[in-house]
Amino acid sequence: MIYKVLCVAALIFSPSLYAEMQALDDATLSELSGQGGVYLSGELSINKNGGVLWDTPTTNNPGAWAANQRSCAAANASVAADCGLRVAVRAEKTGGWYVLDNIKGIFSFEGLTFRTRTINSGFDGDGAIFNQDVLEFGLPNEITFKDANYTFGVANQGSWRNNALSTAQGGDPSYQQTNIFSVTIDGVTRVQGNILVFPSN
Repeated sequence: MIYKVLCVAALIFSPSLYAEMQALDDATLSELSGQGGVYLSGELSINKNGGVLWDTPTTNNPGAWAANQRSCAAANASVAADCGLRVAVRAEKTGGWYVLDNIKGIFSFEGLTFRTRTINSGFDGDGAIFNQDVLEFGLPNEITFKDANYTFGVANQGSWRNNALSTAQGGDPSYQQTNIFSVTIDGVTRVQGNILVFPSN
């Protein structure tokens, strides 16, 4: 152990050892290769105090709401609740809408990575044929959820409308939405793996 310490000290104080940064010419640079990436940690707060598109009514009875009011409380609740973010996707031009409704809560993560990766092997032989760069998102080891929730449903319109109000009141009696399930998450979940995004011509 003493020998190792003395060797390190000799290297540090040796007057013949020095380093100097020098610019590389194009020929030398062309022989080098490297990889870069991004490592992210953060916290997202999505509508934790309710959304901005609708006012929260004083009652949970849809028939008594104004056109710009909406409650995301359970159907039999006595008190109205703020609504969160709404995302709607239409899979077909003449089809219905898939919706993630009332999205709100706090989501925090550490270790989300982003980089490019060359696929030139694997994938049952398809990797060698592909031989191109892809985007790789490395999932964080842990994701923490605090009072997070959302509802998945199907609807005949992308934007939400109050079907308990008449057209003259700003409502749409033809509006229909069927909620399939609701999720409430409060805790830590562990995830592993990568998401690869392949380019398309």
